[in-house]
Amino acid sequence: MFRKTCLTVLATAAMLSGTNAFADPPTSGPFGQGTIFFHGTVTNSPCNIAPGDDALKVEFGQVSYRALKTADATTASQPIVIHLTDCSFDPDTASPVTRPEGLMSKVKVTFTGDATSNNKGYVNTGSATNVAVQLLKNDNSTPIPPGYVPTDADAQQLQPGNNELRFFARLLALGAATPGEVKSQVTYTLTYL
Repeated sequence: MFRKTCLTVLATAAMLSGTNAFADPPTSGPFGQGTIFFHGTVTNSPCNIAPGDDALKVEFGQVSYRALKTADATTASQPIVIHLTDCSFDPDTASPVTRPEGLMSKVKVTFTGDATSNNKGYVNTGSATNVAVQLLKNDNSTPIPPGYVPTDADAQQLQPGNNELRFFARLLALGAATPGEVKSQVTYTLTYL
């Protein structure tokens, strides 16, 4: 009998001690919060620049200074791709029609930034010395010198929908490069024709 009473008391105590585990969760906070910032730009252009492509980042990785030990030596190039989305062109209503693809259906890209003294590349503000960043046309071999103003012949014909503007970048030795970080910044501007 004593044993049954002890078991009953222990079972009741065990059930009561678990009651808090099944209690309702607290209903007052704070439970955490954050802020969401929204940003964008409305433009007068026939295409959108894909989110993120307005602030591209090109990684060269870790390059041995030996690859840049003489002036004009270059590294392997890295692609730069500007994605244009949802392109839609107004029809050419001129008579006769001179732009069957539509108005503003071609685009030129101008690059601006701090040029090196020899105007072959863009200034490196990192700790590596005698190194610049050189841009190349979409053929991956023709340099685009700083300050180059593209001609109408440089314009790329766009298609309705999505398009890619392709360029390349590589490191350029201005002399015997020394180890350190490479940092440079270039702004691109689109001009529709």
